[in-house]
Amino acid sequence: MTDLPPSRRRLLRFAWAGLTFFYLLRLVAVGVAAPPNLPCVRPVTVELNRASIAQLCTLPGIGRTKAQAIVLHRVRHGPFRRVGDLARVDGLGPKTAARLVPFVRIVQDPAPARPR
Repeated sequence: MTDLPPSRRRLLRFAWAGLTFFYLLRLVAVGVAAPPNLPCVRPVTVELNRASIAQLCTLPGIGRTKAQAIVLHRVRHGPFRRVGDLARVDGLGPKTAARLVPFVRIVQDPAPARPR
């Protein structure tokens, strides 16, 4: 390599640096060079009887209109007892209710305390 002219050596160094950068970028993109201890991701669930319209809008397939229908049904008919009760909301069918099962939960409130 010492008998090459300086311009040729510069070109070879530039090509070597470009290939090295390309392979390092590819390793990072594939995940080989990613840190091994990534945190576990837990799905976030929405409490159906306390969720606001904005919180319900975060559910997949639920927009503002359907979220308002869920809250309206909750106000008119009382709290949901099962997740399957979502199928009774106007505008939500059984398929949509089944699709939402992993994303919603229902917390049963304990019996209210008696006044003394």
